Amino acid sequence: MLPRRFLLALAAAMMAQLAAGQTPKYTRLFSLKPKEGVFAYARISPDGRTLVYASEKTDARHPTGIRTLETVVDLATKKILFSEDGIDAWWSPDGNRIIYSGVGVSIRDMRTGAVSQNVSPAGLGDYYSWATRDGRDLILTIASNYYYLNGDKAQLPVTRVASCGKMDTGDRPLISRDGKRITTFVEGNIVVRGLDNCDDVFDTGVKGAKADFSWDGRYIAFHALKPNGSGYDIQVVDLEQRTIRTLPGLSGSAVFPSWTKDGRLCFRYDGPDYRGFMMASNVLDVASQPLPAVAEPLPKHRVWNDIFPETPQPAHKLNVVMIWAPWSAHSQIAFTELDRARAYFAESGVDLSVAAAADPGSAESEILRQWAAFQTHVPRVPLSGKGLALTEARNQMPTTLLFRDGVLVGSKLGAQTFDQLKAWVDASPRY
Repeated sequence: MLPRRFLLALAAAMMAQLAAGQTPKYTRLFSLKPKEGVFAYARISPDGRTLVYASEKTDARHPTGIRTLETVVDLATKKILFSEDGIDAWWSPDGNRIIYSGVGVSIRDMRTGAVSQNVSPAGLGDYYSWATRDGRDLILTIASNYYYLNGDKAQLPVTRVASCGKMDTGDRPLISRDGKRITTFVEGNIVVRGLDNCDDVFDTGVKGAKADFSWDGRYIAFHALKPNGSGYDIQVVDLEQRTIRTLPGLSGSAVFPSWTKDGRLCFRYDGPDYRGFMMASNVLDVASQPLPAVAEPLPKHRVWNDIFPETPQPAHKLNVVMIWAPWSAHSQIAFTELDRARAYFAESGVDLSVAAAADPGSAESEILRQWAAFQTHVPRVPLSGKGLALTEARNQMPTTLLFRDGVLVGSKLGAQTFDQLKAWVDASPRY
């Protein structure tokens, strides 16, 4: 019989191996320059060899003060394959093309370098996602519009995501690789549903950000606020088993994961020792937990002091606060439009205050970098992780909140134009 000491050592070694098997392997892919930002999400190619992201740089010569360059990187050589003005890129399922906002909606063939411009009519929405359904290329936009491609041009008419009762279409969707399902936001939760039907609607009960489908359609991955509000974790939901995994060992903030075809996850990382893009393998070896038994939407009744307890409620009938993050899309245009609305309301004598609150999980240096570049006249108010958790900004940034008499009466996801803000305030009772 083996000695007890030997058996204990063997058991400890086996436990260590088991624990190691449940820890993803993280690889640093590509570092960002010290003053380089990233506009919204980045996307990994299906084979995991190439990354596309919108590099964001302060540029006093640019009309907006910040220039965004769609940038494609060969991750093996770290060579920039091309870089040109643009945002919101997404790979075709075969990895040969990308769609992005360049000159209108553009598609670039990565094999030839040819660029097709004005792919679809203006105003259909950006934040594209690309699927193959019944052998045809299908593009979905953040505004819940979709169309098939004929070559590199949209086939008209454009179709709208099916409306499903009180849920309507949901907000800010992404499509599955087979083009049959979408992830969307409903009352602050991530919901999975059909693109063109209302079958098998699944409310995950999770208040996360935009969720990317794995290639087999079984899993979705997204970032969600850390419990202590110090940044964001990457989480994976198993749509069959109704379980959730949180990637361990990431002390910094991780956002916008995207799947490779072989099941790895690429994401952006901002930590004390590294700032750039990372890859996680063996993510499904992480232990899973059951999802909430009952979906928990955000509280119906929320007041100023719940979300902004550090700031006294302004002495105005109406209060508008935009929550933003340096990693969020359209922050610059959102501030431009908010500044314009603030000036208009002040000149019109509307009893209203306007403010902005920065994501508490983002580095203050990044926040200040953008704040200076925007040259905004909107005052800033502090926001804690607990306060952020009570808003739809957990799903999408920027998010704009509207309070009446200190009570939250509405929220809008994404950058709002001057006309949208004006219409929203005009429609709110003031007496």
